[in-house]
Amino acid sequence: MKARFAGVTPRLTLLAIVYGGIAGLVAALTFSGMTALQNLVWGAGGELFSDATTQILVTILAGGALLILIDRAAPTEDLQTLLNQSGDPDGLPRRAVLTTAFAAIVAVAFGGAIGPEAGIVAVVAQLSTIVAHLIGEDVAMRRTIGQAGSAGALGGFYGSPPGAAAIDGDQLGPQKVLQFGAAFAGFFVFLAVMRAMPEGSGARISLPPVDVAYFSPWLLAVAGIAAAAGLAFRALHHLLEVAAQRIRRTWATIAIGTILFAVLAVLVPLVRFSGHHELHDLQVLTDSGAWPTLLLVAAAKIVALSLCLVSGWRGGEFFPLIFIGSAIGAAAAVLIPGLAVGAAMATGMAATTAVGWRRPLAVLLILVLLVDTPVALPLVVGAGIAYLVALLIPGSGDAADDSESPPPEAAR
Repeated sequence: MKARFAGVTPRLTLLAIVYGGIAGLVAALTFSGMTALQNLVWGAGGELFSDATTQILVTILAGGALLILIDRAAPTEDLQTLLNQSGDPDGLPRRAVLTTAFAAIVAVAFGGAIGPEAGIVAVVAQLSTIVAHLIGEDVAMRRTIGQAGSAGALGGFYGSPPGAAAIDGDQLGPQKVLQFGAAFAGFFVFLAVMRAMPEGSGARISLPPVDVAYFSPWLLAVAGIAAAAGLAFRALHHLLEVAAQRIRRTWATIAIGTILFAVLAVLVPLVRFSGHHELHDLQVLTDSGAWPTLLLVAAAKIVALSLCLVSGWRGGEFFPLIFIGSAIGAAAAVLIPGLAVGAAMATGMAATTAVGWRRPLAVLLILVLLVDTPVALPLVVGAGIAYLVALLIPGSGDAADDSESPPPEAAR
C-alpha cells in the first residue's frame, strides 16, 4: 500500500489542497460572472425586442457571430480536450485555452444548450499555467497544480468531490488521492462563496418530494428509455461531427450550426441554456399533464445539444443531459398512474447522463450529492441500467472515447 501511494508526499498533498481551494474560488467567481452576463444579455434583449421570437433569433445569431470572431483569433477546444490538457500545464496551448474561455463565456451568455464547465475549466487552466510557471519546481509539482485545478473547480461546481475525482477514471493511485483532496477543498470554498452570493448555493437540483424508500418496477422501464436517449445523443453527436469535418471551414460550421440552433430555439424555447434552471419548467408541464410536450422538449434538447457541441458553442453536456433525462422521467410519471414524479425524474436523469456522458460511477457520485431530494435509490436504478448498457454495447462506457481526436485544422 505504501508503494502504491509513494508519490503522495506531504508537500504535494498540501499543494493540491491549497490550490484546489483556490480553483474552487475561481470557479465560483467565473460561474457567477457567466450567470450574471447571461441575465444581462437576455434581460437587455427583452427590453430591446417587442416579441420573444425576434429576441431569441437575434440573440443566438449574435452569439454565433461572436464565436466566429473568437475562432478566427485561435482555434477553441472542447471540454474533454481541456480536461486532458489541463493536467499538463507545461504543454497547455495557452492561446487556444484563452480563446476557449471567451468562447465558452459567450456560449453560455447567449443561450447555448450547454453547461458552463468549459468556461470554468478554461479559466482555471489559464491560472494553473501561471501558477505552475511561478512555483512549479519540477514536473510532479506542475502536474499536481494542473490536476488539482480541474478537480477543485469541478468538485465545487458539481458539488461532489468524489464525482469530480472520478471523472477521468476510477483507478485509485497517487494522483487520484491528490485530486480527491483538491476536489474537497474546491467544494468547500465554492459552496462558501456561492452561499455568500445573492443567487444561493450554485447548481443544486431540487425535485418533487419522494419517500426515501420509494421504489417501483416501472423505474426500470424509465431507466431503459432514458438510457436509449443517451445513446441517441451520442449517435447524433457523432453524425454531426462527421458532417462538420466535411464542411472543412470552421466559420461555416459555426454559422450553419448556429442558424439551425436558433431556428430550433424559436420553435422550442426550452432548448436554450444548460437546462438546470429549466427543470422547474418541466415540473410545470408535468403538473399540467403535457407528456407530449415533455417528450418533444427532450428530443429537441438532444438535437440542440449536439448542434451546439459540434458548432463551436463550447460547454459541457452534463446538465443538458440531466434535463433530457428528467423530461423523459416526467413524461413517464404523467403516463403511468401512481409513479412518483421525483423518482421518475431522478431515474431518467441518472440513466441519460450516465450513458450520454459515458461515466456511470461519476454521474452517480455527483447526483447523489447534487440532488437535494432524497432519491438515492432511483439514482442507483438509473445509473445501474446505464452500467448494464456499458457492458452490453462495446465502447459505450469508455469515457476515454469522448476525447476524440479533433479533425485536421480546417481552413479559416
